[in-house]
Amino acid sequence: KKHEMVELMSFVVLPHIKTCGHEAASEKLYNDLVGGGFKKHMISDTLSVLQSHYNCLGLSCDEIGRHTATSSAHPLCSDNHDIAGYTPINATKTNMLAKLDLDAVAIHQMMSMEKSEVAKRIYFEGHNYYDYDNQADYSFVSLHNLTQSHTIEFTDFEMYQLYSENLGEDFGDSLVVDAMDRRGIFRETTAAQRDLAVNVAISSIVSYMSALEALYLSVSVCESNQIESATAFDGAVALLIGSVEGRGLGGNVYQEGRMFYSIGKRTCNHFRTCRGGDAEANVELFSALKEGQDLIQQGDCGELADVAQTINAVLKVPLMQSLLYFSDKTILEQSDDDAAGYVATMAVYPILADIDPIPANTIKSNMEDFRLSLMDSEALEDTVHGALSDVFSNPKTSTIVDCLLVTNLDEICSSDETPDDGTPNGPVDIKPEIPVSPEEPMPISNGLYVATNYVGDRSAISLDVQEIRERMKAKKFKRAKEYYNEGENSKIYDENGIPTGELRSIAGFSTESSVTMRSDPTYNLFVYGLSDEKQEFLGRPATKYADSFISDLLFLEAPEAPDAMIAITIWMQVAHSLHSAHHACKIPFLTDGGTVDGRHLQNSDPALFIDEAAAYWIGDNQATGSSSRGHLLYALTEEMGGKFEQIPDGAESNINAQIIEGFNKAKNHIAISRGCSTSKNSHLKLKGIIDELIPLMAVPLLRHLLHHLSTDNPVMVKIFATAVLPLFSACSSSTYRELKDLLIDHDVIEMQKEYIFSKIQSLYSCLGLTCDLVGHMEQEECDDSSDLKSLAGYRYVSDQQTVNKASQIDIDMRKVEIFIQNGMTQFKGSQEILFGTAFGLYNYGQHSKYTEYSLSSMARDTNRNIVPSFVSFRRYFGSDANYVDTMLVNAFQKEGVFQLASADQRKRFIVFSLNYMLTYMTTLEKLYSSVRSCKYDDRKEAAVNLDLAAGYFVGSLEGKEDGGSFDGSLIFMLAKRMCVHFGTCTSSNHARINERIISLFYTSQGEIETGACESLERTVKEIENSMIVPMIQGVLYSARENEIYYKQRQGTTKSIGAEFYPEGFALAQSILPIIEDADTNAAKEIAAVMVDSFPFSSTDVASNDSAKVHRAVRTALIKLDGVDCSQIGSLGGQGFCPGDAAPIDNLSPASHTSTSLVLLVITGVLLFALY
Repeated sequence: KKHEMVELMSFVVLPHIKTCGHEAASEKLYNDLVGGGFKKHMISDTLSVLQSHYNCLGLSCDEIGRHTATSSAHPLCSDNHDIAGYTPINATKTNMLAKLDLDAVAIHQMMSMEKSEVAKRIYFEGHNYYDYDNQADYSFVSLHNLTQSHTIEFTDFEMYQLYSENLGEDFGDSLVVDAMDRRGIFRETTAAQRDLAVNVAISSIVSYMSALEALYLSVSVCESNQIESATAFDGAVALLIGSVEGRGLGGNVYQEGRMFYSIGKRTCNHFRTCRGGDAEANVELFSALKEGQDLIQQGDCGELADVAQTINAVLKVPLMQSLLYFSDKTILEQSDDDAAGYVATMAVYPILADIDPIPANTIKSNMEDFRLSLMDSEALEDTVHGALSDVFSNPKTSTIVDCLLVTNLDEICSSDETPDDGTPNGPVDIKPEIPVSPEEPMPISNGLYVATNYVGDRSAISLDVQEIRERMKAKKFKRAKEYYNEGENSKIYDENGIPTGELRSIAGFSTESSVTMRSDPTYNLFVYGLSDEKQEFLGRPATKYADSFISDLLFLEAPEAPDAMIAITIWMQVAHSLHSAHHACKIPFLTDGGTVDGRHLQNSDPALFIDEAAAYWIGDNQATGSSSRGHLLYALTEEMGGKFEQIPDGAESNINAQIIEGFNKAKNHIAISRGCSTSKNSHLKLKGIIDELIPLMAVPLLRHLLHHLSTDNPVMVKIFATAVLPLFSACSSSTYRELKDLLIDHDVIEMQKEYIFSKIQSLYSCLGLTCDLVGHMEQEECDDSSDLKSLAGYRYVSDQQTVNKASQIDIDMRKVEIFIQNGMTQFKGSQEILFGTAFGLYNYGQHSKYTEYSLSSMARDTNRNIVPSFVSFRRYFGSDANYVDTMLVNAFQKEGVFQLASADQRKRFIVFSLNYMLTYMTTLEKLYSSVRSCKYDDRKEAAVNLDLAAGYFVGSLEGKEDGGSFDGSLIFMLAKRMCVHFGTCTSSNHARINERIISLFYTSQGEIETGACESLERTVKEIENSMIVPMIQGVLYSARENEIYYKQRQGTTKSIGAEFYPEGFALAQSILPIIEDADTNAAKEIAAVMVDSFPFSSTDVASNDSAKVHRAVRTALIKLDGVDCSQIGSLGGQGFCPGDAAPIDNLSPASHTSTSLVLLVITGVLLFALY
């Protein structure tokens, strides 16, 4: 009922919030209170937002009342009447005047609904500001009143005379009324065009001129009436800024202001002049306004006059920027902005004409011809830029406005000629670098995402993409390459916000990645997935795969190069920023200082990296739901959104919405956890959010790949295949390699599209994606077989998601191997860093996202005591219940027996211990938990545990087909590999022991269903006995191969075999506790060969005696209850049952080679080693 009341009251209150001009706040409250359902943690934020709107609604804290107990959940209510951080002398009166911008809000809302007559009535009659000083007339003051010379009682200042002479009296009023009435120059315009034109007229002319009137009135009466001067000065601030900007310093972060102050905020991203969430010009303006207020209070009227001139000069900057903004070719292409561009021109025309009427008239005549479309957007931009350059080359201009404060475009602020390729010819004036406030919040692209830190330098990389695309289109390839390699717009700041003079470049993201990204899980998957046998991609180091790919496109002058920069390079940079956030979140608890890959993460706010990721995803100048207004991944996502999902007009794609929501979830978690400082596990929740985000980020890349496959665009196919397929390189290796060969390594000429589509879709589940999420084009179907409950043909009955979480541990294991392998081959000087990355995955999981499914949690599971044989393992390993974890941690951290082991030995031990030693006991734990649940008459839970056991035994990489594939890596796959050597394969090359185990799983299903718990317990014991068979085979095979390898090394011939010392070390310790229970001496003999001399087994003759291992196993098998020696088969002609041939004490390398060749011919299977 409380939720229902919150929802009901929200419908009553939220429309009032919207009338305050805060549509973003209204929408957020709606989503929190209605859309998503109200939660307790929302109380504080909700109350703060509501309280901040009391003043707009004409209410006070006293009228509403205060909570009796102020706390963080119930913040103190304060009737603060500041204006964007400015505190007026007469707060009540100034506050009322500031509310005139609510009329502008109402006019915009009416115009957007095409209620122009209502808008006009508000404009003429007023709606929000009642003149308390003129109670006799009982009237509201309106925006129209501010434009009338008879209302404006003070017109004796230079700017008023200048505008009157050039535009006539009441010039602002004429523009507003003509637009509302759709007459004159606005006759052929659309409703949207007129709405924007009226908004620009109010902010650029009405607000501007009325504020100047109050400003100069303040100066004129300063000496005679200090109180009136202060009141007038406060009025100028109110008319410049308005109430919608709010109370906080810098104003509204969503850029929803309606008065003059909002112009700079709306255009600063375009001109790279934002400082925090505000414009450079506004920062200077605010400083001058504060100084002016202080001077009035001090009675220093002479200085006040000088400050007024400073304010006047600063106000010209946003006016000129507005003209430049609306004359930009990318903006001109948006037809709804054309009429507004004309209004912006008229707002600054008198200033330009006063400097030089010829270029001023050129600008005016071209901008007012928007209805005729006499020239294309690029030609119009060149014309306006050329005319402005003439204006700023006039010596008079420097005394009126600083060009470098307006723009840093060389073509406008420099008189030197610039050649066609864009390279400066002669000296170029460089705009002084202005510091930023690193911790000031800022909106990205008009509030698509509100960053808690300054990341405008990062989002500016989108302008580089825009410049490169335009240069490629104009065939200025040399300049495009320079922008790519050297950067142009993305400045680098130090920790204090001071520009370093360096620039980010798109190329630098890739060329520096071998250092900056070497510990990133996602980057490592791509490096691994794209590497050839020489650890190269396109003939260059695979660590720089993105630069190699893009440089080739630029060399070929391919127009698709900017798309590759976005999809390949910048996408990975977003992933890198997310991983850096997690590093920064967890590192205070893991280190005492230092850096990670050159980043001082100990002292960094993890929220900065989330903001950075959002900046690289969205970029500058991005409109919500637009694929044309924007240049980075958000726009790329929107470009393909409509082809794969139904998107309402004006809305954004579902994928973009989810990704932006993910950024916000991550940012909010960091805030709630105080920068991940509230708990040592705070970073885990952030990691979970990031693990969900990265697969979502892959969806638009997959959509582009599928689309370009369907349209036969080979260049774009290769771009998007390179951009997304390596993310699946830890999944089905055969499928990935096939797709890589078809779509990346070779140019696609002819292919069966349906086959390629099905192969791509078959990989979705590996990342947790589905056909429903990715979508499909109308003419195509999608089948990811996600609803098929099968593990290598075993049909389980439990919840699919639950079983997937268990079976997909093999993906985490595969990634552990990949990360370590990369450290050995790609980052040879940084091997331990990659061991650290792998160790982090072991500890926290990646694919599963749930800590209870992390590999380390499995290795330390306290429920293993339910397995009868676990006591034997604990006893054998010196009472260490976490024996697997202990050995793995030592291997990861190079401790214990692994101190002197090579990186390769450590890697191979880790891989085999995870694949077999860990999963063996985890499978048994689930099997015996199933028995316990059955006895507790919880058949559903018993079935779940049985299916989880199957998941740990088979794994997800085997696929869903009967018998699995050769991509698996768990005990099920070990059995398939060993059956080739031991003659225990079926005619279809499946392991007979696997078929027995799967049959026993089906028997268990029936026993659970009927409640036959005693029978179930016997069946589980049979499964346990069968599971040890492939591991015994693995020990025997390792011992044999090791001895042959050793003897080859001792001989004169070159070694042709492989050694399996680390594998044997792991496999032996997986079975020794069981062997010891049966025969202590047999266990000691096996350990003497397989364990005791590691990691120096290759030089120790005692560690290379396979006959000893053979005899020990044969002896123990007789005493192992339930293990059939015939299931082991025979190796090299020797069996393991009584009466079988005795082992050979002196193996011949020649006979080994002959036997292996025979096996190759007979089976046709190429997987004979342990890998």
